[in-house]
Amino acid sequence: MTGKAATPLFRIQRVSRDGFRAAAFFAQSPSWRAPKGPITMRLQSRLLIATSNFFLALPLLTTSALAAESVRIQKQTQLQSADPSATPAPPPGPIGVFGLDIPAPGKLALSITPNFANFAGMKMGTRTVSNQYIVTTVPYFLDPRRTVRVVPQNIAFQSQNVVLNYGVSKGFAVIANAGIAEKSLEALVFKGASGITPLTRNYSSTTGLIDFSLSGVYKIYQDEMNRVQLSAGFTFPTGFNTATFSNWMTPLGQNISPRAFYGMQLGTHTFDFMPGIVYLGYCSDWSWGASYRGRFPLANNPQGYRWGNLHEFNSWLGYTLISGFTSTFRLQASMQGAIRGRDPEIKEAAAPANPLFYGGQRIELFGGSTISGKFIGYDNWTLGIEAGLPVYQNLNGPQIMKNWQTGVQLKVKI
Repeated sequence: MTGKAATPLFRIQRVSRDGFRAAAFFAQSPSWRAPKGPITMRLQSRLLIATSNFFLALPLLTTSALAAESVRIQKQTQLQSADPSATPAPPPGPIGVFGLDIPAPGKLALSITPNFANFAGMKMGTRTVSNQYIVTTVPYFLDPRRTVRVVPQNIAFQSQNVVLNYGVSKGFAVIANAGIAEKSLEALVFKGASGITPLTRNYSSTTGLIDFSLSGVYKIYQDEMNRVQLSAGFTFPTGFNTATFSNWMTPLGQNISPRAFYGMQLGTHTFDFMPGIVYLGYCSDWSWGASYRGRFPLANNPQGYRWGNLHEFNSWLGYTLISGFTSTFRLQASMQGAIRGRDPEIKEAAAPANPLFYGGQRIELFGGSTISGKFIGYDNWTLGIEAGLPVYQNLNGPQIMKNWQTGVQLKVKI
């Protein structure tokens, strides 16, 4: 309401007039003007005085109550402005989604995140194929008259990431990600230039730094229920992409040290652009969200190739069982193109030596939980865990398929 009717003075004047009118009404009513005895007249006189005093005091009481409520609201607003933590924080999202949290200005969040994954079995498109089928029908990309003679059987992947998330200003944060990784390969080698007779199994691994990334996250919208945040970043070629295998036996029985396959390298050795957007919402104990993030190599690496463009989509639903314990269910869909170009040093007659046998589409389901350290007296610490497996894979292949993935995150706010 605006104008004269909204001013406190007008409200007081209106209440005062109403009080006098009420007192005059009682005094002029027939029952009060009828002849009565002295005692009755004294009682009426006292009652009239008390009634008049009440209506005269009513504006003062109302004004005092309004002033007290105004002071209380003002103090509460100032307290929340001075201490953002006075407003309950949104529940945490899945640990496998990038760019969800923006620390307060000048605050830092440090995360240590080990990840593990396993790959086994071969697919061409959506069809699972056998080792014998591959070595009898899939041509060797450098000599189509021959067939592939080496087929991967199992890849174990593990990495250790360190993430620094720093609040630069209100609604803007910078995130740096670095780490190391190890990939262990088991490959089945078939004897000679043709046939289905196994010769041996090679066991090789690669270990080292992964590509360093630096990103910014900016909040473009927020209300009591929803948030929208944009992100943009780059990867830097700190990871190795010239790792080699040792004691590798060829189909002819020779031991060599060839360059490791593309998928066994630890870095891309390219500068990649990574844009993203994330939406988050919550109401009471429920939370939800959706995100997109891409990775686009800007040019070929010195070895002459670049990985295909990657698109990753996520949607999730969360529920806070009790304050400090939130569980999430996440759906992830990803698609990536084949490798463009090739490294002339990767030339074995093996399925993963062909740059066209990379990329595809995959849908995965993940479940996880995040637990606050407040249960043991460490409010600034959180522990998260998430695990999942694919429910759909359509791969450029023959290509080894993914079996499962899990990750753990220990985070402290400084």
